[in-house]
Amino acid sequence: MIKGLALRPSVPDFGAVARSLLGVLVIAAIGLWVVGPTAAMAAAGAATIAGATALQDSPHGRIPLVVGVSVAMGLAVLVGASTSAYSMPFIAVVAIGCFLAGLAWAAGTNPGLIAAAAAVLLVTAPPVPPTWATVSASVLLAVVGGLAQAALIGLWPRRRWRVQREALTRAYRSLAADARALAADPSGHIEQEPLRALREAFTFTHGQAVRHPLAYRAWYGLPERIAVTLAALAGRSRGDNGVSRVLVAAADVLDAVSRPTRANAKATGYAMGRFDAVAAGAAELESPLVRRLSAQLRDAAALRFGDGSADVAPAGGVPAGRSEATGGVQHSPGLAGTLAHAVAMIRDQLSAESPVLRHAIRLGLAAGLGVAIARVAEVAHGYWIPLTVVMVLRPETAHTYTRCAGRVAGNVAGVIIATGIALVLHPAGLFAAVFAVLLLGVAYAVSGWGYVAVSAALAAAIVFFVDVSGAASLATMGDRVLATLIGGVLAVLAHVALPDRDDVRLRQRAGELLKAEIDYAATVIKASVHDVDRPGEMVASSWERAFRARAAFEAAAASGLMNDRHLRRWLSSYRAGLNAVTASCTALEANLPARRAATTSTALRSAVDEFVEALRGDPQTAGSPWTLDVDVLTAAAARVRAELSDVDDASARVLLTEIDAVTERLVDIATAIPD
Repeated sequence: MIKGLALRPSVPDFGAVARSLLGVLVIAAIGLWVVGPTAAMAAAGAATIAGATALQDSPHGRIPLVVGVSVAMGLAVLVGASTSAYSMPFIAVVAIGCFLAGLAWAAGTNPGLIAAAAAVLLVTAPPVPPTWATVSASVLLAVVGGLAQAALIGLWPRRRWRVQREALTRAYRSLAADARALAADPSGHIEQEPLRALREAFTFTHGQAVRHPLAYRAWYGLPERIAVTLAALAGRSRGDNGVSRVLVAAADVLDAVSRPTRANAKATGYAMGRFDAVAAGAAELESPLVRRLSAQLRDAAALRFGDGSADVAPAGGVPAGRSEATGGVQHSPGLAGTLAHAVAMIRDQLSAESPVLRHAIRLGLAAGLGVAIARVAEVAHGYWIPLTVVMVLRPETAHTYTRCAGRVAGNVAGVIIATGIALVLHPAGLFAAVFAVLLLGVAYAVSGWGYVAVSAALAAAIVFFVDVSGAASLATMGDRVLATLIGGVLAVLAHVALPDRDDVRLRQRAGELLKAEIDYAATVIKASVHDVDRPGEMVASSWERAFRARAAFEAAAASGLMNDRHLRRWLSSYRAGLNAVTASCTALEANLPARRAATTSTALRSAVDEFVEALRGDPQTAGSPWTLDVDVLTAAAARVRAELSDVDDASARVLLTEIDAVTERLVDIATAIPD
């Protein structure tokens, strides 16, 4: 096994973060000047959450999402400001609101974190008697603060997104030119440099790779697949059999797709219609390749313009929203479709064995009890009790107590640091808001260091956001620390009183181990056909994650379920399958120095990349363990097998043998995970 150091944590986009934080500071200043500290806190909090949402790593569909988050934050501020002065209604509202926030984790990590942030705005609402003027002003400023972030992103998008858009435009223009060249001379080739630049624009990070959904990977994977199809189609050219006309028509579509403007959305539809007409008239054409190219061009239009933006009908025989030709590309459903899908995922979790439902119950009860303790016992700075509960509870089924304790320790450290700064400098008003924004910047900077550091930075920022008066003393520090510790105890007790079921925990751990082992396999397989910087470090980092996942799985397996004979047999076969996958990866790893990407064909690299994407699948959600799409994986493996069938090379034979072995073992494992 290659040994090496773990890769460095990712570095945030400084320019985008700076613009986001500037928007937070400006909206906080407006709130302080126009209304007062309460409205300023709500506006700054909503702007912070919307700004973090806007920084998602996607070149498409951010502004509608930020607008939706802004409205949600305004709703949280409205509910909190209207009820916080009345203890019993506020306790009920916090319990219900946090329960709903807990359910949001069923839709994924990002929705869960956004809902938790809305719960933070709710529990920190000051107990001030509401008036129409103050409540309306707070809600309006909260929504405006979120919309300001959408405007900032629209006016000054991240440099990374600009680079990605430019790379997409260049890649599609290059494909259009290559298609015309192949129409004139079928012996030509596809220019690879724009496709390599496109992949680098989407996959380059300063640290370890981030697991992106399949829809994200389609942005750079789809042009590569189109290139392979164009080359294969040109290879079938036999005199005047219509191939050249189809290639020219495809080039027109690719030209239109390369420029994602509103005018070109219609132009793409017209070009696609001409392509269909030309393809229908080519009677002797290889129809499977034409159908594949047609589906890929439609996917390209849908990804560039969004569903419904281009007047492009679905390809015949291919279901709308998922293309068989492109390995399962998911089209963007828009904001309404995203919300409907999230609601459906939440509805699926309304069962007794759901870890998300248990988390929601834990969060709602603990947060509501925290508010009750703060109000009944009149704990100074008592809002830190439910706030800590919201910040430290996650729908985790492994290392729950360790992670809760770590986040509580981070919160305590942040409270001490921020209160210490207040003791020395006494920042108030806009000065306190500046400190809060600076500490948010620290939270972004340490985001790759772990949850303890992030918790400390966020807690320190919240100190200045919530209390902009700057008044502090040693007693204040003690009160805040005590309230934070009470909240941490409640969070741990919630896990003790309502733990996840042992079988659910084992299923989750099995899925996480399968995912980690597959990441290791995908890293080794990808390094077999691509030139990769520091492959030893990449492989070692993937192996370390798989090793940690195996430790968590074994801990869950030893939790008292061994009396089940069927489970014991499954555990034995599961471990044997994973060991076989590891052995295959070790064999591939030993052959890495002998393989060079320069000797690998474009079609083979594309097939292997498609196989790797099928291996990795979509990210795991808290509501269900990671699973493998067996049909997609076996189809991708068959394509690799077809590309390697005529290659007479020892390293290629090793690659094919181990890919077949990995596929066979993983299919057996995935289909045998107990329900």
